[in-house]
Amino acid sequence: MSDLPTPVAARIKRARWLDPRLVGGVLLVLLSVVVGSKVLADADERVRVWSVTRDLGADTRLTADDIAVRSVRLDDAARRYVSADQDLIGLVLTRPVGDGELLPVGAVSRDGTDDQRRVVVQVDRIGAGGLDKGRVVDVYAVRDATAGESPSPPELVLSGVTVAEDVRAGGSAFGGSASKAGIALIVDGADVASLIDAMAHGDVYVAQVPGNASSNGSTLTAGSP
Repeated sequence: MSDLPTPVAARIKRARWLDPRLVGGVLLVLLSVVVGSKVLADADERVRVWSVTRDLGADTRLTADDIAVRSVRLDDAARRYVSADQDLIGLVLTRPVGDGELLPVGAVSRDGTDDQRRVVVQVDRIGAGGLDKGRVVDVYAVRDATAGESPSPPELVLSGVTVAEDVRAGGSAFGGSASKAGIALIVDGADVASLIDAMAHGDVYVAQVPGNASSNGSTLTAGSP
C-alpha cells in the first residue's frame, strides 16, 4: 500500500475573462466608443456659415477673396447668420464687418444704396499705402491760401467712407503722379459736389479709421470648415 501515488489537489484556473489585460482592453474600447460618439454628436450640431477675411466697410461689394466658410456651433442663433449655401458674390455690405466676423443676415443687401458714386481722389502716395478695398477712411481738405491770408486749417470733408478698390491693385486705383496716388471711394451722391470742390481748391488727405468691426460682431469660436 505504501507504493500508491499520493493524490495531488487540482487547482482551479482563473477564468480568462477576469484577466486584467482583457478587462483593460474592453474598457479602452468602450471609452473610445463614448468619445467618438460625443465628437460626432458635436460635429452634427455645427453649421457652415460665411465669415469675412478682412475688415470691410459699408457699401463694399463682396468678392470671393472677401469671404470664407467657417463651421461653427450656433444653436438657435444659426438663423441670424448667412448660410454657406448662399451665393454672396456681388452682394453689398450694409454696415462695416470686422476681420473674422461671422456675416449677419442683416449685413448684406443685393443692391446696396442706390444714390452712391465712385469718386477717385488724388492724395499723397505715402499716405495711401495699405488702403485695401473695404477700409474706412475720413477725408480732409487743406484749401489753398489766397494772397495775404494765412493757410487754413484742415477741414473734415467726409467721414466714414469706404475704399472701393485695393490701392496696390494697379489701374485706376493706383494712378496719379510720382508723389500722388488715386484712391477710389464710395461716396453718397449728395456729398460728391463737396468732395470735388475740396479737390479743386486745395489738397485732399485721407485718415484711416482703425477697426471696421461693429460692436455686435460674433465672438464665437469656430472650427475648421
